[in-house]
Amino acid sequence: MNRLTTLALVPLVAVLAGEASAQAPTALAIMQKNRELHQARDEEETLAVKIMDKSGGVKQRRLVRQTLTAPSGLFKVLVRFTAPRDIANTGLLIWEARDGDDDEWLYLPGMKKVKRIAASGKKNRFMGTDFAYEDLRPEPLGAHRYESAGSEVVEGQDCWIIEAFPATERQAADSGYSKRRLWVRKDTTQIVKREFYDTRGRLEKVQTDRRLVNVRGALWRADEIEMHDVQTNGRTVLTLEKRALDTGLKDSLFTETELAREGP
Repeated sequence: MNRLTTLALVPLVAVLAGEASAQAPTALAIMQKNRELHQARDEEETLAVKIMDKSGGVKQRRLVRQTLTAPSGLFKVLVRFTAPRDIANTGLLIWEARDGDDDEWLYLPGMKKVKRIAASGKKNRFMGTDFAYEDLRPEPLGAHRYESAGSEVVEGQDCWIIEAFPATERQAADSGYSKRRLWVRKDTTQIVKREFYDTRGRLEKVQTDRRLVNVRGALWRADEIEMHDVQTNGRTVLTLEKRALDTGLKDSLFTETELAREGP
């Protein structure tokens, strides 16, 4: 190839490179698409909870998780244990905030009192599980800065790898993580794996979503979720027992008054 031919190809290469760059979605765009595709107006799930410690001890629990998408597009979540009897009616209420500074309240039946969870307390573990309070909220786009970190095949499916960092110094101080790595399937834009790194940058936990199901249109869910604490070798597995979508859950359900209501 002579010099003139080489020079003629330079603009074409630049155009193709520009097109490829334009076609590649940004990390934030991927996360926004994930949120858009995988939200229902309201949802209720009954989940079996298995907590396993490093010594082989196992605790069995059951909870109901209800989620509402407000007209603003923000989520409200109510989580309530239904078994065993000694923790039944223990509940957690989350109101998502656009800037990531969510409101969270905990109800403990033994105290008969609703307690607001401080921002700095959201890094603590929830009721003896391997999930922190901050892990139970929907992916908080306003609380993170997202960066692309390549691609990788997970369970035979090509995934984007996205790194999520606290967006502000305050978010960093309130979080138990220095960063998270998310694996998002390219075909469904569903998050199938998460890695959580502690404040010293060490891998702390790995969440794996399994038994993926297409519940409606573009909306997918995992019927089994495992959180593995690689530092303590503890594991918590959530297994779906029942799910219902768009049944007309009311906004009045997601209040402190309802959180403190005890069932039979």
